Amino acid sequence: MKYARLVRGGKFFRLADLLVYGAAVLLIGALFLAAALIGGGQAEGFRVEVNGETVYTYRFGAGGEVSSEWAERVTEREEEELLLVTVQVSEGEWNEIVIDDGAKSASMRDANCSRRKDCCAMQPVGEGGGVIVCIPHGLRILPLSEEDFSRPSVG
Repeated sequence: MKYARLVRGGKFFRLADLLVYGAAVLLIGALFLAAALIGGGQAEGFRVEVNGETVYTYRFGAGGEVSSEWAERVTEREEEELLLVTVQVSEGEWNEIVIDDGAKSASMRDANCSRRKDCCAMQPVGEGGGVIVCIPHGLRILPLSEEDFSRPSVG
């Protein structure tokens, strides 16, 4: 009972409470600022992987390269200002990727992986990074930085 009266009779916020809340707000703000300055950035291109194997690599402004093992199953075609890349994952399974070189972005346009096609609703790969995943087909689209292109294993 003694403590209940102390709590009821005390101030709503004490100075120590306000200092803790203020420090928490400053810490959260600093973390958001650090994430905005450090993370993401503009992708210089992307790679398409199927079950961990790189099948297609694209560098914005320079074009794409198909892995030699996938030459028969990856096709490119132009439509207006866009490049459409179709990846035949396996017999009857495909994904269509749309590349906008001007916006430096790549997104999933269509797929026959499921009724919902969640991969088509994912944010484009480009500004700020991003990853697109088609789980039923084992396909991933990953952003690449300038350093990634200088490594011999990527392109």
